[in-house]
Amino acid sequence: MTALEDALHRLLRDAVAGDAVADGFLRWEIPKDPSFGDLSNSVPFKLAAARRQPPQGVAEELSAALFARCQASGSAEWIERVGAKAGFLNIFLSQRVLAQVLRQILRQRRRYGTHRPRPRPSVNIEFVSANPTGPLSVAHGRQAAIGDVLARLLRSQGCRVTTEFYLNDEGRQIELLGRSLQARYLEQLGRSVTFPEDGYHGLYVAESGGRLCKHYGDRLVDKPLAYFMAVGMREQLGEIRQVLRQFGLEFDRWTSQRWLRTSGRIDRVLGLLREQGALYEAEDALWFASTKHGDDKDRVVRKRDGELTYLAPDIAYHWWKFRRGYDRVVNLWGPDHHGYIGRVKAALAALGLPADRLVVRIVQLVTLSRKGVAVPMSKRQGEFITFREVLDEVGVDATRFFYLMRTMESHLDFDLELAKAQSQENPVYYVQYAHARICSILAKSRLPWLIRRRPDLGLLQEPEERLLLRGLFQYPIVLRLCAAALEPHGLTVYLRKLAECFHVFYTKHRVITDDRARSAARMSLVRATRQVVANGLEVLGVSAPARM
Repeated sequence: MTALEDALHRLLRDAVAGDAVADGFLRWEIPKDPSFGDLSNSVPFKLAAARRQPPQGVAEELSAALFARCQASGSAEWIERVGAKAGFLNIFLSQRVLAQVLRQILRQRRRYGTHRPRPRPSVNIEFVSANPTGPLSVAHGRQAAIGDVLARLLRSQGCRVTTEFYLNDEGRQIELLGRSLQARYLEQLGRSVTFPEDGYHGLYVAESGGRLCKHYGDRLVDKPLAYFMAVGMREQLGEIRQVLRQFGLEFDRWTSQRWLRTSGRIDRVLGLLREQGALYEAEDALWFASTKHGDDKDRVVRKRDGELTYLAPDIAYHWWKFRRGYDRVVNLWGPDHHGYIGRVKAALAALGLPADRLVVRIVQLVTLSRKGVAVPMSKRQGEFITFREVLDEVGVDATRFFYLMRTMESHLDFDLELAKAQSQENPVYYVQYAHARICSILAKSRLPWLIRRRPDLGLLQEPEERLLLRGLFQYPIVLRLCAAALEPHGLTVYLRKLAECFHVFYTKHRVITDDRARSAARMSLVRATRQVVANGLEVLGVSAPARM
């Protein structure tokens, strides 16, 4: 929270001191409509029923009380006016405050928008976590973008973040990969084989089998299935790491399911659950009594044949994460894992761990299209476009930005042709072009040093200048809100709006004029705009080019 937000928060809390209002309802938000001011608050809707008044009436009372407190506290110089509209409480900032924001940006530069709380909370974010059975899909790519930017957002707000990839390197899917690779290898040798049911049909398996045949000939014919499982997994894991590196993503930790088992952590956590009376035998299987802790039904953790279900290592994995002492554990899962949320939280509760510290967000799927025609994306059947192919075709910048243009719980339609277009219709090009245009302006400026050093920012009175100043002021708030909501989508929306504000300003007003004082003020404005655009793109992992 900025110093101004903090001050306004305290004043509003004093204004509603007689009402039972949770602290979270007093946080100021950014209104979508500029007519609602620079900051807005919806607390009048919360108070309306208790006060037996319409929200607008409550807003009018609070606006008067808040302004009076601003004057009494000496904060009136920050506020141009306090208003009430459609039940919202609205703050209009003074020109003096906005000028101070401009100076703050030029002073802090890359640090503008960042926050360093004490103490610094620790957060673990686990995402992607694809089975090493094939190339990363475009859906995995969306998780990669969201998870990486979430980590960047949280770090910008002072969190100590650990990014983690959970590697499912055991089980039926790995066995199917091994059998598929073995079959393709034998086919290359001219052997008659039956391809496994539910095997992996992708070209990548055939290519891998061809490489084995070329390098080893028939010397691998008698190798056990375990050999082909290990080779297939090693190749696919190498491919995953390479693509993520191309995307600009390096995980802090990789945790293996096999390691959880061989280290004894799965057995240990099952023993702890047994000690808590949370396991029972029934139907020749071992069950977790998850309904005692909020799940909709009990779950099997060990089947009749003695094989563990997926739940057992999942419980051990989350127990291990909490044992590492994180203040919050965040998981990004695909929609097919929605049903796992309740059972994992139930397991944490049964183990006496704070289940409320586990936050699971569902990342919806992606549809690729070309000029309105859908692109097939099946991993096992036919041809499909991989995450790497998207990166190669449209570039890292466009891929990142497009993945983040919708909330993670909304389905995403990724238009490959639009992502490549060098036009204003392409959102990432539009934002990057604003940065490049400002760089061009700055390169041409020839103002005297003293005028540039001490500009009269009070000259920035035009409506387009005011909107741009307002946008720059909002940046730290946007970062805070996106980090608090664990939703990076808001940053792409903000950058597009800021770029639009700059383009409108630049269209209507010359930056360099015969009026040196006004030119210096506007140069400060565009310099600050360039800095904020660059800062925002850096959080997204997108480049800020000086030329387009």
